[in-house]
Amino acid sequence: MANSQHLGSATGFVTTHRDRHFLVTNWHVVSGRHPDTNQARHPSLAVPDSLNIWFHASIGLGNWVSCNYRLYDDAGRPQWWEHPSGRAVDVVLIPLEKLDPIVYYGMPLELADTDMVPTPAMPVSIIGFPLGLSTGGLWPIWKTGHIASDPDLNYDGRPAFLIDATTRGGMSGSPVILRLSGGYRTSNGNFMISMSGFQDKLLGIYAGRIHENLEVGRVWRPNLIRDILTHHDP
Repeated sequence: MANSQHLGSATGFVTTHRDRHFLVTNWHVVSGRHPDTNQARHPSLAVPDSLNIWFHASIGLGNWVSCNYRLYDDAGRPQWWEHPSGRAVDVVLIPLEKLDPIVYYGMPLELADTDMVPTPAMPVSIIGFPLGLSTGGLWPIWKTGHIASDPDLNYDGRPAFLIDATTRGGMSGSPVILRLSGGYRTSNGNFMISMSGFQDKLLGIYAGRIHENLEVGRVWRPNLIRDILTHHDP
């Protein structure tokens, strides 16, 4: 939002650290600027001053409440936490207050530590709101893609890898999940059978396509979330 005018939609997810809740999303979502050029992304050149965020309501699962979060304090200082590298890493955290009408269902960062080895061509899920769409109220939509580059190799010299997926606007900030059924390989070379049906691993934070005519998008690694937390709350 800019002066109460709607600029667009995006996705984020909640995680918890030291009993505090944080919204994880992209730098370009909160700044309204391209992280490589620092130029405003909206055709009007407007940049957001607040976010209207929908959360689960405490009156019961499937009910929702919206909250408006100011992106800057009275002195004009950003209210989000950036990576030590600044906008070179397109990931930010927004500290969330404990508000009575809201229940935070956080994604544990430990999901990034699941001992599953991701490899190119594996299917992944990008969980978000393409074009602002949702299902069953405000539940996100699971889009399917595939790992398009080696997850251990940096893309463009930065801690990110690529996926091949038909994503759309509104999905920036989506968690990218590797969900496998049956079996999976671990880092020590063993092949494990999942008795619970599914095994999940958080692969990172989706940040949009690298080119408007190419359905290949960037995913920032989840360890960057921990870097931000350590930098701001050592």
